[in-house]
Amino acid sequence: MNTPVATLYFISVGVFALGAFQAAIMARGSPYARTCWVFSALCLFFSLFQFACGVQFTASNFQAAMVAHKWVNLFSILLIPLIWFLVASLEDKASAFRSAYFVAAFAAAVMVYNYFSEYGYRFDTVSKDGLTTYAWGEQLWIFSGEPSLVFRAMRLMSLGLLIYTMIFSIKITRLGEKRTSRLFWIALALMLIAGLLAGLSDSGVIKLPYLGGFGFLLLAVSFSALVGKDVSSRRIEELRIYNELQHEIEHRKIDNQRFEHVMNSDLLTGLPNRAGALLGLRQLLELNSQNQTKLGIFIFDVDQLGIVNGTRGYQAGDQLLIEVAQRLQAHVRETDIVARLGSGRFIVAASCLKTERCVTLVYEKLAGALASPFYVCDSLLSITSSVGAAVFPDNISADEDLLSAAELALHDAKSAGIGKLRFYQPSLKDKMQERIAFESALKEALTKQEFFLCYQPQVSASNGNTICLEALIRWQHPQYGLVMPDRFIQLAETMGIIAPIGAWVINAACAQLARWHAMGFSDLRVAVNLSAQQLLVSELEQTVSEALQTYHLEGKDLELEITESVLMQDPERAIERLGALQKLGVRLSIDDFGTGYSSLGYLRVLPVNSLKLDRSFVWDMDKGGKGLEICATAIGLAKKLDLEIVAEGVETKEQLAQLRHLGCDLLQGYLFAKPLTVDAADTFLENVHMPWLAAAHPDLGLHLPLVMNPGYLPSN
Repeated sequence: MNTPVATLYFISVGVFALGAFQAAIMARGSPYARTCWVFSALCLFFSLFQFACGVQFTASNFQAAMVAHKWVNLFSILLIPLIWFLVASLEDKASAFRSAYFVAAFAAAVMVYNYFSEYGYRFDTVSKDGLTTYAWGEQLWIFSGEPSLVFRAMRLMSLGLLIYTMIFSIKITRLGEKRTSRLFWIALALMLIAGLLAGLSDSGVIKLPYLGGFGFLLLAVSFSALVGKDVSSRRIEELRIYNELQHEIEHRKIDNQRFEHVMNSDLLTGLPNRAGALLGLRQLLELNSQNQTKLGIFIFDVDQLGIVNGTRGYQAGDQLLIEVAQRLQAHVRETDIVARLGSGRFIVAASCLKTERCVTLVYEKLAGALASPFYVCDSLLSITSSVGAAVFPDNISADEDLLSAAELALHDAKSAGIGKLRFYQPSLKDKMQERIAFESALKEALTKQEFFLCYQPQVSASNGNTICLEALIRWQHPQYGLVMPDRFIQLAETMGIIAPIGAWVINAACAQLARWHAMGFSDLRVAVNLSAQQLLVSELEQTVSEALQTYHLEGKDLELEITESVLMQDPERAIERLGALQKLGVRLSIDDFGTGYSSLGYLRVLPVNSLKLDRSFVWDMDKGGKGLEICATAIGLAKKLDLEIVAEGVETKEQLAQLRHLGCDLLQGYLFAKPLTVDAADTFLENVHMPWLAAAHPDLGLHLPLVMNPGYLPSN
């Protein structure tokens, strides 16, 4: 039988089935999975539509053709909401999906009507001349008749779908490839023409089979082309991304190597830093473990670095560190490690040492390298270094522990003085544990109210009146007993807790002075020592101002004592802070004058009221040394600068007579009173705060007071 048209329909069934299969495969792992699944369903239903058309066209009689026709109607109804869902999934908007749900609901109602209607949803009546014979002899059942109202509504909906699809196509084809876009538009045009021809066929104007499926077939081909192009582009893009990733990985490797170098290196000297030293130590440990040799660790700490930075500037300090690093490197082997741990601290790891004598020789070689002066900023500097040493496997067995052991030994060396060498001993761990316990107790001392103040009088050299009492902090601990300041002040500075302790001292001293003023000693003032952190770091002005306001004192009632070494740590900052304190009206004094490294130029501009002559010079006055000359010079300098001068450490009548003769203003020492508790200080003031009787000691021209020191405590 000659049936080319019907055969073409059945062939298209297979093409659509392949399209459905391809779209389903593309849906797996695709970013457009929902779109692919909808398109796969469309191809499947178009395949069924074409199959039903072929069955209708080749039916043996009218009834069989009408049954097939209802199936054709069913699949054509299903295709409309599916196409709508396809466009909505591409547009990916909530409003588009809502309209698709409405279309699907209407299509479901039409399917019910199609099932119960005699001729399906298309026709109210059907012409009986449905069997059409074509010129080549093929006969096809093609129905025409009076269109139903439901069919006309579906036509309107189909027209709306076509318009909606065309509007969306205009948006997306601007971004597509030209050939594919043209193919896509040709497919839409064919579907539009096929729809018009189907309408003419239904009305009986012409006798043509339903061609809409072939129009969509071209659209399926367009989709396959788009998919193929997308797959090809994706593979090209994946290859490009892969190549870029490989390129980026290589760059990252280089960057990581640079980063590791920066992270493990010291920027100033170019040596490894602490992290770099630990990496090298691990390798040396393995090497010495295999060779059964010794690994010596030496940590050198430049003792005078702070002085160089303070007196010559940080540039000079940096130059010194660079030269130290160069000398150490020049005196080690290539297999050894030289690293900078921070500040003026360097580590040298000497590997493959066979005996303890070899360890000693390495140290002597390194110490000798640092012994000769350094030429820094056009001048020669001689330095000393404190050294802590540890030996593997004699002392310890792990890299971090080995470094910690050397640092413990360094701490022990620095405790013994400058320029000392100490080797790690297991007992150092116990000392460190004791220090940790001591630090923990110190942290809690202020909260537990374990601190208290003692007061040592400063008396006038001219009339014997008590002018000032210096507040001296003490720590009474239930386990450690009475702890003197020289044991905990520097430690508190290192721990960073000196500021609250210093604030407590100022507040407590002001409170006690207010009490003495209330007792009638209104011309009395109190002196408080300041630490470096208090002056240069903490909010000292606010602390002093609040204490004066709280206890209704004037600025002149409080004197703050600062040591020379504290001032010279940062002279510019010190002058700035002292100026701020001077605005509050408080008196300022330089403590331990003559023992530091101060410059007369700075002394001239420092906003201070008095100098406090260090006790070491006073003790040497009557022993035939240079103490008398130094005291005379310092007192003369103070007079020329219009500064008050206080001599501390006065213990003998001879020292008293000499200082008075030199013109010293105030005197402080055991000759008058040792540091007194508050009760003892009250007794001292009540009995001694009066002019001395000159007749008692006509040789001195004044009378020594009765030393009222019950309850005294050791001096600072």
